[in-house]
Amino acid sequence: MENMYLAIDIGGTMMKWGLINKQGTIIKKELISSNNGDADTILSSIDSLAATYREQITAIAISAPGFINPDTGYIQMGGAVIGFNDTHLKDLIEQRTSLPVTVENDVNCVALAEKWLGKANELTDFACLTVGTGIGGALFLNNQLYHGRSFRSGEFGFMISGNKEDGLSLKNSMSRQASVKGLRMDYAQLTEQPVDKVTGEDVFSAYDEGDERAQHVVDHFYTQLANCVINVASVIDPQKILIGGGITRRPTFLDELNEKLTEFIGFPVPTDICYFKNDAGLIGAVANYRLRTENSELFKQ
Repeated sequence: MENMYLAIDIGGTMMKWGLINKQGTIIKKELISSNNGDADTILSSIDSLAATYREQITAIAISAPGFINPDTGYIQMGGAVIGFNDTHLKDLIEQRTSLPVTVENDVNCVALAEKWLGKANELTDFACLTVGTGIGGALFLNNQLYHGRSFRSGEFGFMISGNKEDGLSLKNSMSRQASVKGLRMDYAQLTEQPVDKVTGEDVFSAYDEGDERAQHVVDHFYTQLANCVINVASVIDPQKILIGGGITRRPTFLDELNEKLTEFIGFPVPTDICYFKNDAGLIGAVANYRLRTENSELFKQ
């Protein structure tokens, strides 16, 4: 059997893993619990996977949340996995498994996957924006991933929406105002339900059925998401903004967003749905490993 990479996509609820070859083909993949982002659970799972597939893998490629220095694998802030705060994750896993390891931010891995084998293959300047529990992002500029001075570039969720009059705070951030979690929270409040009893699917089903409360919160969601897209586009003027997240499975999502975008500005904002869905982190992690360790020229100039 050909040598493969063990790709790991760490999340706050679940951890995806896969065996991937050099061409980016997924040979095998599974989803396992991360025990609500418990660092010890995640590390133990990686140990077990590395031991199980030791004869088949040459390295471990990791996609993880947080502020990550991909040169060293140091995580300053672990996002959904707070146990990885101030952790040299690359060194730690290399010591535990005796295999070479790379670590990159999860949305940066989405961008790398799209550039390598997805819809950004022919692009040199684009942004990725993920919509879920919060808003995540990544910037690919001048044909390379842009990290910023402190490895925090693309944190679109921290942008302030400015839609309230009670001061600038995190509740006015894009991660609150333009996320699916924010949508659920707003609808739960209007319908006097616990937020954990309301799903994004519930809200959009009510919206499609003409529920006025759902129409109000969905309109607010698209308004704020359009704000976010326009802010990103106006700063970097990208060839395209690729959007990912479960919400993009809605067949009318892009049309609804673009309709809202046309209400704001007179110039076009080129948007599209990411090609890769749940596998983006795995494929992007392998792209990151190959770029950093094999002097691979994966990307078209």
